[in-house]
Amino acid sequence: MFSEGAGWNRPIYFRGGVGGHADVCQVGREAERKKVLRLVFCHLGRPTIRAIEHGLQPPFGEIGIEGAVYKLEGLMHASA
Repeated sequence: MFSEGAGWNRPIYFRGGVGGHADVCQVGREAERKKVLRLVFCHLGRPTIRAIEHGLQPPFGEIGIEGAVYKLEGLMHASA
């Protein structure tokens, strides 16, 4: 699963509280609870970048690497 990672430990809300960005810590905990096999965070925001620079890691999942290729293997494909 790919998830945006703009916020680190709290959501970022748009002006007026309508919509926003989920936070890495909550998404990681929820993905693990839902038994997501692999979680990659992308579209990182300043709070997440600062957390990484301070040596923090998500509770579950990994920080995506710019330019990396992510392959899904072993999945069944529907026949046409």
